[in-house]
Amino acid sequence: MGFRRPPFSTDFIFLFPNHFCLPALLKLCQRREISSWLARWFPRDPAKPVVAQKTPIKLELIAGKTYRWCVCGRSKKQPFCDGSHFFQRTGLSPLKFKAQETRTVALCTCKATKRPPYCDGTHKSEQVQKAEVGSPL
Repeated sequence: MGFRRPPFSTDFIFLFPNHFCLPALLKLCQRREISSWLARWFPRDPAKPVVAQKTPIKLELIAGKTYRWCVCGRSKKQPFCDGSHFFQRTGLSPLKFKAQETRTVALCTCKATKRPPYCDGTHKSEQVQKAEVGSPL
């Protein structure tokens, strides 16, 4: 006798195609210890980005290459992500983008641009210039 797939019902929840999880597992996942542990690593309210620098970084992007721009401002490899957002539990994720053509661009490091990841001149504003490096706006 081969494996018989259980009939679909509301008692089962799909995790992956052809894999089921019993409701008891859901109750286990809702226990306080697990949810509080997850909440520390993945907070519901993400932290605010911090000002990494008050001037953009100009560099050459290579066509077809994928980049991960730091959103949180905590990366030591500005303007790109080094994973600091995860280990500092910010709840933020990097902006992944692919360069369409090889060209020199100015990437934002104040993290206040309206055109991420590219600089739009927001760093010249009084609010950014008065802010301390490493502090949120």
